[in-house]
Amino acid sequence: MNSIAFDRAATFYDDTRGFPPGVEHDAAATIVRAGNLAATSRLLEVGVGTGRIALPLAKRVGEVYGLDLSRPMMLRLREKQTDEAVYLVQGDATHLPYPDHSFDAVVAVHVFHLIPNWQAVIAELTRVLKPDAPVIHCWSQNDDVFKLLWDAWRSAIPAQEAADVGLRWNNNEGALEDIGWRAGQAQTFNFTYGRSPALFISQLANRIWSQTWRLTDDSLAKGVVAVTALVERNYTHPENEVAVEGQFIAKTYYPPR
Repeated sequence: MNSIAFDRAATFYDDTRGFPPGVEHDAAATIVRAGNLAATSRLLEVGVGTGRIALPLAKRVGEVYGLDLSRPMMLRLREKQTDEAVYLVQGDATHLPYPDHSFDAVVAVHVFHLIPNWQAVIAELTRVLKPDAPVIHCWSQNDDVFKLLWDAWRSAIPAQEAADVGLRWNNNEGALEDIGWRAGQAQTFNFTYGRSPALFISQLANRIWSQTWRLTDDSLAKGVVAVTALVERNYTHPENEVAVEGQFIAKTYYPPR
């Protein structure tokens, strides 16, 4: 209930989220290392979306089962799929349609912040995992090239509209430990991509990112004005790309004993 579905993003998701196109193969390899996954491993990915992770990951493991609220996102996955063993279900991660002890690992990439009752998802993951099998929680973080722009954006948006609906964006690493899960190893890789301040403003104004979808038109306009003013003060040529240093993180967590 009230989780954020990505129907509206299906056509542009791959080009605008988290890390640039092509990096997904490195992301999949990082997940395999973090979870010590094998060529026979049977995985579940919650929030499978367009298969940006699931498709390259399926080439390195046995099977990937994917669940998502959004049918358009999964139809995009099907358009890209060739021979990868990826099996899809449209459904709610708080009520998983899988038997107990079905999976060798669960993968969750950029998803818990979209689910209000993300703790209920964790309870379901405990049920469908084999004994002492891990959740591989993954997220990306970037350097502070655009930190001032994000700060300007957040300062202009009412707090109740700007807040994540689920897990807070700055608590990715500690959240599962806070509810008793045991942290395992983490694997990372670094990447670089370009983004211009002008594109940043355009993506906000056009509601590309999910955090803009719940804003009123008035709140969105105030945020865009605040960011535009800062860009005009700090960038002589805002249309020029700035190099952004990013990092993809995959960390394993094991159920409480």
